[in-house]
Amino acid sequence: MKQKTKNKLAQIFGPILIKFLIGSLRIKRINKQNIFDAKNEFGSVIYAFWHNRLLTLSYAHRFENIRILVSKHQDGEYISRAAAGLGYTSVRGSTKKGGMRAMVELVRASKKYDIGITPDGPRGPKEQIQDGILYLAYKTGKPIIPASCDSKKKWVLNSWDNFIIPKPFSETKIIYGQPILVSNKDEIISKKGLLQKKLINLGKKIEY
Repeated sequence: MKQKTKNKLAQIFGPILIKFLIGSLRIKRINKQNIFDAKNEFGSVIYAFWHNRLLTLSYAHRFENIRILVSKHQDGEYISRAAAGLGYTSVRGSTKKGGMRAMVELVRASKKYDIGITPDGPRGPKEQIQDGILYLAYKTGKPIIPASCDSKKKWVLNSWDNFIIPKPFSETKIIYGQPILVSNKDEIISKKGLLQKKLINLGKKIEY
């Protein structure tokens, strides 16, 4: 099958599969007021969540005027195509390839759009924050909203990030942390540790 055909299939059927699977979940959102308060003050926000939570959160925030950072690898192309069907626009790049150009695009986009980033993506290490998202928060002045989710019943893939696929009709919880601001460049290291801790703790707070 030609690559162009694969990309087209991902664009068409990716959103359908996501809507069929994730749309069946019984989702409860916790602390969503943190988003409302931050957006009222700053206009837009930067969502941070682990790569393995991508599936549920991408559906939950569909058509919400969000731009996402997606790698330039081929698997990133599939994600970008599928995400387009859920109302997302993609900025292509990562900390290793196309990073500076992507950062410039994200800074510009943050004036009108929310930004979604998996700070341990696109290839890990798992649940380890990379500096890019903190630098973006510093350059834009926008708050980072940590987010996590989990499902009572799920499949966990044997991938680098242990990607989570909720089982149909499963009870699912999404939780949002308090915003994190990076006021100056000297705060990047300390706020990186804070974001790391918050994302890990958010996942632990979800109980069934």
